[in-house]
Amino acid sequence: MKVYNPKPLAPVAEQMLKDAGVEIVGSSGPTKEDLIKDVADVDVIVVWLSPNHIDKEVIDAAKKLKLISRFGVGMEIVDVKYAQSKGIMVCNTPFSNINSVAEHAMYLIMACARNSRIVDTKMHSGEFNSIKKISAVELEGSTLGIIGLGNIGKLVAKKASGFDMNIIAWDPFVKEHPGVEMITDLNELLERSDFVTLHTPETPQTIGLIGAEQFKKMKKSAFIINAARGSAIKQNELVEALKAGEIAGAGLDVYASEPLTSDEPLLAMDNVICTPHYAGFTTGAVVKTGIDVAESILSVKDGETPKYLLK
Repeated sequence: MKVYNPKPLAPVAEQMLKDAGVEIVGSSGPTKEDLIKDVADVDVIVVWLSPNHIDKEVIDAAKKLKLISRFGVGMEIVDVKYAQSKGIMVCNTPFSNINSVAEHAMYLIMACARNSRIVDTKMHSGEFNSIKKISAVELEGSTLGIIGLGNIGKLVAKKASGFDMNIIAWDPFVKEHPGVEMITDLNELLERSDFVTLHTPETPQTIGLIGAEQFKKMKKSAFIINAARGSAIKQNELVEALKAGEIAGAGLDVYASEPLTSDEPLLAMDNVICTPHYAGFTTGAVVKTGIDVAESILSVKDGETPKYLLK
């Protein structure tokens, strides 16, 4: 069996495949043309975040393709329906990094609450006493609004409850969840929340979900957190809302376009915490995800169905 994998998996996962006699080929270049050449004779494509989508053209170029295995959850960069129409199995790793992402969302919440960007910058420049004048807020008693109560959203709710936050959530597909007040009107969630955190997949309904109109409904003291999909927030409108003081700040791990360029306005704002789309890349999550990917490949090699096959 031959597998296209553009980035190394965790050593334990690589060893699993090596021990099974699986041949792994890497990427020969960054362009779509390179990708098309690389997958011409592979049985499996491992998909990471990439500007090159696994679309109809790529799938058609992979004449022997049996499986597309996603290192992660989001499938927006894969034409799942077309692959399945050709009898190609598609799977992802829906649980291996959810704790990592949930913890990162909590980190962004706390970093915003404590004005960590400006505090850290001033501390490193020797401004010790002036830092004490910088405002910070406590999480206890504040309201956390969760948009999207899937696997990650539920974990965030669980972790936030440990800080004695009041937790409300909006999700058209979830009617109730222990310890969470479900809100049927997104506007109500925005109006009530001190922190709003997004945990939605990328769908036509969630692209551009939060923009100028929604920022105006939020408290001026509120923060918005996004460790889900960059497309969920209209980034230019977020910048304008921050400039106008319509919200207090933001904690972001994902962006409308990645990587960010050096002239991105968000990077120059003291009330914005930016991380490089790495919420799901803790050491433990990378190992668990790599093992899930390796197991999906070995399942197909043995004529079996991958555990997390998409239907």
